Amino acid sequence: MSIVIPAPPMHLEDTLLRVDQILRCAVATAYEAGEQLSGQQRDLAFSVMHLAEMAQSLVNQSLQAIEVR
Repeated sequence: MSIVIPAPPMHLEDTLLRVDQILRCAVATAYEAGEQLSGQQRDLAFSVMHLAEMAQSLVNQSLQAIEVR
């Protein structure tokens, strides 16, 4: 049996910054994968990239709203 040690609570801004970093990685990964593909598989990889970019845009808007406060 393993013991799970809870992580310290993160503030919203810290969480959003971490999500932004994760989405940047997802965009880069989907782009690199898409470059190696063709046809429908390429389209799907680039669709994932664009979805991650849209999510990243929402995260950035949220970060800007926090900074305005």
